[in-house]
Amino acid sequence: MSAETAVVADDATVIRQAVTAAIRQNLEPAATERAYPGHFTIVADGHWFGEENTWPGLDSWQMAGAYLLLGRTPLVLDYFDYVQASQRADGNIPFAIFPADEPPTAETLRTYGRGLRYPDDVFTYRSTKDPSARRKWLGLFHHWIAGINPLGALGATCYVLLADELFATTHDEAWLRAKLASVEAAGRSLLSRKSANGLVAGAGFYCEMAPRHQWDGVTQCYVVHAFRRLAALCGALGQADRAQAWSREAETLTARFREVYWRGDHFAEYVHPQRGVVDLHGLSDVNWAAVAYDVAAPAQADALWPRMMGEPAFWHGGMPTQTVSKPFTYQEWEFFQSHEDVGFAVPVGPLYDVAAMGRVWFLEWQACVKRDETQRALASAVKVGRAGLANGGFWHERYHPLQVPRVDSTGPKGYCEYPAILVRLVLGHPEIFGRVEVGG
Repeated sequence: MSAETAVVADDATVIRQAVTAAIRQNLEPAATERAYPGHFTIVADGHWFGEENTWPGLDSWQMAGAYLLLGRTPLVLDYFDYVQASQRADGNIPFAIFPADEPPTAETLRTYGRGLRYPDDVFTYRSTKDPSARRKWLGLFHHWIAGINPLGALGATCYVLLADELFATTHDEAWLRAKLASVEAAGRSLLSRKSANGLVAGAGFYCEMAPRHQWDGVTQCYVVHAFRRLAALCGALGQADRAQAWSREAETLTARFREVYWRGDHFAEYVHPQRGVVDLHGLSDVNWAAVAYDVAAPAQADALWPRMMGEPAFWHGGMPTQTVSKPFTYQEWEFFQSHEDVGFAVPVGPLYDVAAMGRVWFLEWQACVKRDETQRALASAVKVGRAGLANGGFWHERYHPLQVPRVDSTGPKGYCEYPAILVRLVLGHPEIFGRVEVGG
């Protein structure tokens, strides 16, 4: 399907066609449950990133929320059980899980699996739906950029947020009572990452290149959000003391974030161990996160918002949403190669995550909904919808800015992040989009 034939003038038609493609061509094919009950792949046909692998970080949490909106609650409950089985004794949750029927190869341990601990992090999973089926799996908790360790806070944060969404969907107090100890353990693992400066370490929350060494602003906002949702979960079971404890942790981190990152009319991007506060790339996704999750003080959000609304670079080439508004201003000392030799050749550039990605758009439209900026949220959905329809109903993982008003799509065709976030926005906000009929 060409861009000319796919792009329809009627925005409502674009939304309906794009949401239909997101569900029928992407999310439904991904949920084949091929590896265990509740399993879904993060690419529609499973051909990238492993047909039996699981990614319990941002991608899968975003997809799980879409499946909940589509009435696939049993799928998500089964998925949650599997991820819970991967939890380490210290409460941490891996950001990737691989089959462990055989030990990892030497090549895997030399490259992207450098952080694997075999057999220490092997677990055996037996689904309640098929107790006879027992398989060994291996969780990945540490990144291949070992010294910086981006994504370090990803798994535990998303586990907490998924538990919160599941409870909001089911209102099942018995389920929550059975799971809360595990969910709080994940929260405590996040607390253990707090550094002497009062910030949560873990480098880029969803960025590897550049890795935002070492205290990413997005990480702080997501962890605040997770602590607040933990407080709400404890409160739902009448555990007032635990709820207050998590609320205190959330507000302590919030106050520290406001103190360190606020630059007068926007928030900085990250804090570097040697160079301090880094604010080199214009406006960043940290600002969307701060507004979306009420980490910005009301006066800060009011001062920031006109700048965000007046910045066209977030939609460079017509694709929401770029991580930063000045993508061509990175310094060599920000590359992971300037910090360590990982021991193998990485086949993508050092700024691979400086791009439009669904995870950034997710923060943008949440911030827009928070600020009642509904027309921008709708317009962004139309742009994302057009991009998918122009590609035959599929999206890519990244859309890199070029030094002309265009983007270059990279990553696998059929990556499910944009489809999941489109579904979450459109079906989750009928007050903006009305009732969208999904085609066959």
